[in-house]
Amino acid sequence: MRRKVAVLVEKGKINLIEEEVPSLGREDVLIKVGACGICTGDLYGFSGYPVWFKLPSPLGHEPSGEVVEVGNDVTRFSKGDHVTALGGPGFSDFVLVNESYVEKVPENVPFECAIGEPLACVVNAVRLIYPKIGDNVAVVGTGFMGLLLIQALSHLSLSVLVGVDLNNERLRLAKHYGANMVLNPSEGDIAKETLVMTDGKGFDTVIEATGDPRGVGLATRLVRRRGKLAIFSYHPNPVSVDLREWDSKGLEVIMTNPSRAEDMRDNLKIAIRMMSRGVFNLEKLITHKWVLNDIQKAFEYASKKPGDYIKGVIVP
Repeated sequence: MRRKVAVLVEKGKINLIEEEVPSLGREDVLIKVGACGICTGDLYGFSGYPVWFKLPSPLGHEPSGEVVEVGNDVTRFSKGDHVTALGGPGFSDFVLVNESYVEKVPENVPFECAIGEPLACVVNAVRLIYPKIGDNVAVVGTGFMGLLLIQALSHLSLSVLVGVDLNNERLRLAKHYGANMVLNPSEGDIAKETLVMTDGKGFDTVIEATGDPRGVGLATRLVRRRGKLAIFSYHPNPVSVDLREWDSKGLEVIMTNPSRAEDMRDNLKIAIRMMSRGVFNLEKLITHKWVLNDIQKAFEYASKKPGDYIKGVIVP
């Protein structure tokens, strides 16, 4: 059996290569890819920023699809199961993943809405941040991941949950998904508004989900003394911060990268249970779809960060 795989060969250039599907191991699950999300990290690599993978590199680590074959020792999956996985290359016709990194997804959820890896990252972050009942929490940056964070946090009995962004359409979605209030820094003094809505203290926790150094600065200003500042985004370039402000406020700074997870497989299991209960819903967040043959065009478009783009997926 052969497959097409998208490979980033140099800055701004993706080639589709054809190769044999790797041999099925005893604990492996072979998945016919139904969809794979375009991660911001992949876009950073495409744009030439320093990332965690070296070129040439097969792309795609947010796959979902249908099981077509399982290894002899696989016990949790059967042919025809709808699944998502932590692994790649997801921008391909077929992906082979060890069964411990695979989870079933509800069959009524379209494959493009069943990409589990981003959800696992959100679960990982919320578990590390550990907001308390009654806390005031702000998410700075309501792109795809920021909106998923709001979906998760909206179920935690917080006193106040606020979305902060420059894009009013994304702020509308933040309210739709459970934010009590939204703030647009271009439309007023949000530091002053923050004090009003938090009884003069500032937010107990602020999660930076912008990927922009200005977002880190804004998050720092909004968090209260002895509060939690969580850096959720991957920043492709060095970011300068004023440690005097972190120090004078006595902040607890929490890095939520998946590298801090004890086991992302546990986070994936939790994420899929949350999806099954309706906590996570990606329907309004998947704004763009492309077929695999158009992946070059897809990355060129998504890397420009147009205002109408929230999340793109590649389908076969």
